[in-house]
Amino acid sequence: MAGLGSRYATLTVALGEPVSMLRRLGTNSAIYAATNLLQKGATFLLLPLYTLYLDPGAFGVLAVVTSINGLLGIAFTLALNSAVTRFYFDYQNDPTKLAEFWGSIFSFVLLLSLAVGGTLLVIGDRLLAPLIGHVAFWPYVALGVLATFFQPFFSTFLALLQTRNEAGRYALVSVGHFLLLTALTIAFVVFLGWGARGALIATLVAAASFFALSLWLLRRDMRLCLKWQHLRTALGYSLPHVPHLVASQVTAVTDRLVINASLGTATAGVYYVGAMIAMVVEVAAQSVNRAYVPLSMEALKRRSARDFEQMHGVGALIVAGFCLLGASIAAFGRELLWLLASPAFAGAVDVVPILVFAGVANAMYYLFVSVLFFDLRGNRLIPLCTLTAAALNVALVLTLVPRFGLAGAAWGTLAAQLVATVLVAIVGRRYDPVRWDYGRYALAFVLGMGSAIGLAHLAAQDGAVNAFIRVFALLALAAAYGILFWGRPLILGQAVLRLVHRRSGDAAALFFDTKAVA
Repeated sequence: MAGLGSRYATLTVALGEPVSMLRRLGTNSAIYAATNLLQKGATFLLLPLYTLYLDPGAFGVLAVVTSINGLLGIAFTLALNSAVTRFYFDYQNDPTKLAEFWGSIFSFVLLLSLAVGGTLLVIGDRLLAPLIGHVAFWPYVALGVLATFFQPFFSTFLALLQTRNEAGRYALVSVGHFLLLTALTIAFVVFLGWGARGALIATLVAAASFFALSLWLLRRDMRLCLKWQHLRTALGYSLPHVPHLVASQVTAVTDRLVINASLGTATAGVYYVGAMIAMVVEVAAQSVNRAYVPLSMEALKRRSARDFEQMHGVGALIVAGFCLLGASIAAFGRELLWLLASPAFAGAVDVVPILVFAGVANAMYYLFVSVLFFDLRGNRLIPLCTLTAAALNVALVLTLVPRFGLAGAAWGTLAAQLVATVLVAIVGRRYDPVRWDYGRYALAFVLGMGSAIGLAHLAAQDGAVNAFIRVFALLALAAAYGILFWGRPLILGQAVLRLVHRRSGDAAALFFDTKAVA
């Protein structure tokens, strides 16, 4: 352990300059965490309202439609938003070419969305019947299809802001979207009493509004056109991502769709609430990844040894931080469920620890997969990893749900995510100049998940002493991670104290500069 600590110690902060990558990652991650919670986590933040005004059956309808929307979003875009991010770094010094490249992508996505969306509205009740079970296509799934038509443009606009490191503008637009969605949901669900239909109409109106706003804000950054040379470049990069995205989405939604088909819509609603509690980790992982990807791609393009050392140090922080976050949510999952949901959803508590660590595995996946998205050779290998994981997920969920119910679905999801993470790590080693500490990461995950399951069972007992034991166990876990990664048990606590006192530079220096350690 000391050897790793000394390795980090060699990366000192020259002339008092802060550790730039870590500070940028921390600042932008904080912004993205708040805004991503609003953008992607609106359902979580509206959970008390949903569970108060919607019964498990109605909430299950939302779970099914949301799952279908995730799959349809891939058909509407063919993953072209990934090309927007990747080739920005190639064209950023040629504004005219960049405007044509972006304009070609937006024009193509608009035409594709019109074709796919129109087809689904005409014959979608037959095409989607195997997936939606007893959920009515009209109006529920149809409203989801319409919302999915508008959503890709807003998501791509946010990806552009992320790529250009415009975190403040990203936050402003995301907050506006959340406020509109929240106001509409309250109006339609609470005051008009439209139930699940009202929630879906609110999503549609918000998506359409911000589709128009995105086009207006991008009017000077792109020129709407259809240039084949740009589309060929973009599709050549994005099409290999389609099976990857399909596989990832299948892994994300199979549990809910199988539960809906096997155990009923109400049970799917209960499971979805557990997934919403666990989604805190997923939102945090996406937020850190949004900040990490531009930094990672810049470093991979520069091929700087100093940047790679900083990425190595950041990796340890990401793994330790997410394992601690996952264990904390699992330890207090019962209390979170009590605060956010009605008693009708109490059965969701059993799946929270399992789904939380599926989210932790996903955060580690983001760390390893970044180089494959950058390297055009490695890019084509990503689907092999995710397709394997998706096939395993479908097989496990279909096998385990009839026997173990909600817990079977959760374990199948966790197993599939772990397989995807391990496969990406193995494939990525061939292209990644950063030598990640895979053994320590695996040990950290096992320690965190073991603690999470143990503390979740402990939480079933009431009392202040019980709560104290859980807090003490989490502090002990933090100390164990400090020893595992940096050879100092109190380092994470010291970093938190310095952040509380607004000494972010000193907090960053703890992990890279021995002189900063008091």
